[in-house]
Amino acid sequence: MHRFQGKFVKGSEPASVYWQRRAIVAGAAVVLILVVVFGLKALGSDSGGATAEGQAEPQEWVAPSSSSTLNRPQVSPTPSAEPSSASPSPTVPACAEDELMLQIVAAFDEVRSGSPVPVSVLVASTAAQTCAADLGQVAVELAAGADVVYSTAHCLEAEPREVELAEGAGQTVEFELDGLASEPGCAGDRRELPAGDYEMRARFGEAVSQPTTLTLT
Repeated sequence: MHRFQGKFVKGSEPASVYWQRRAIVAGAAVVLILVVVFGLKALGSDSGGATAEGQAEPQEWVAPSSSSTLNRPQVSPTPSAEPSSASPSPTVPACAEDELMLQIVAAFDEVRSGSPVPVSVLVASTAAQTCAADLGQVAVELAAGADVVYSTAHCLEAEPREVELAEGAGQTVEFELDGLASEPGCAGDRRELPAGDYEMRARFGEAVSQPTTLTLT
């Protein structure tokens, strides 16, 4: 026994120490081998799955048939379309007369009595919000002193012309004065106005433009 130990054990330490060390080394080697074996098996199974998955070809989706047993969400039937009964958009408020600005311009400052005179009236709003105005209510009148001797509202039937006016925006109304005297309701005989200076102004209800002078000869 001592001879056998002498062949395989060398050194100054007892033989038992060498044998313990060799047993530890051998055990570690066995454990390492087992780890490598199980690791290779695990890698093989993973790579096999990846290969199978990678080789699988994408399949086109097919809609289930009416006899399919697949669960489907319950969808309420869509009601048939009916004419919309939604209320119209809110109407634009009417322009306040004190928020309207009128400006009148005649084609001539002086004209022969009885001759037609083209006149333009600009109606603008000073309101902070958009408002509606019926430009058919605009009239042009001539006054001699305190008496109105002519007005387009006397004999012309007003035609409604509703427009929307934004702040600072305006619309123009065109007239042609015939130079003949008139009365409310177009009553009485219409005659040529006498020569002289007349105050011409535009009116929209209580809103009145700055007057200008029209001279008839």
